[in-house]
Amino acid sequence: MDEDDDIRAADGADSVDAMLAEWQNEWPELNVTSSEVVARLLRAARLLEELFATRLRRSAGVPLANVGDFDLLQTLRRSGPPYALTPGQLRQALVVSSAGLTGRLNRLEREGWIARGASPVDGRSTLVGLTEEKRATFDRMVEQHFSLERDILSVLEPEERTVMADALRKILASLEQDAC
Repeated sequence: MDEDDDIRAADGADSVDAMLAEWQNEWPELNVTSSEVVARLLRAARLLEELFATRLRRSAGVPLANVGDFDLLQTLRRSGPPYALTPGQLRQALVVSSAGLTGRLNRLEREGWIARGASPVDGRSTLVGLTEEKRATFDRMVEQHFSLERDILSVLEPEERTVMADALRKILASLEQDAC
């Protein structure tokens, strides 16, 4: 931490405040007020993903390659018994390309997290399922993950979390609608 970081931390400012001040000094007439929200969202997302990835790699001797793999396993786990979905359902839930999904599936299958097989309903389609052997391990990882999320959000009052969730829901719904 350098002197500027100490000053920002002391007055509640963050790296985005510093960036905005630099823009103000360099190009005062440029309207960068959108970055008060967007830059913070992007930076927070990157830092959260880094933190989650670090925790996943250190998780009880059972590392996952990345947050994307964790997201895929979460999607299967929350789907309910038999904890299996088609690749199409996974692609839609994860907003990932076919190639990206295939890479994740190959890696997770090699590591024993998932198994692929024919659908009992339609033998022409494939189901991807969370393996019974790894489900208990994954359940512990999920509990730790949500505990970490709660710890991160503990700096906010309950009302602040509600306001933030409502505002982010509006932004995300708009972005998701535009993506369709």
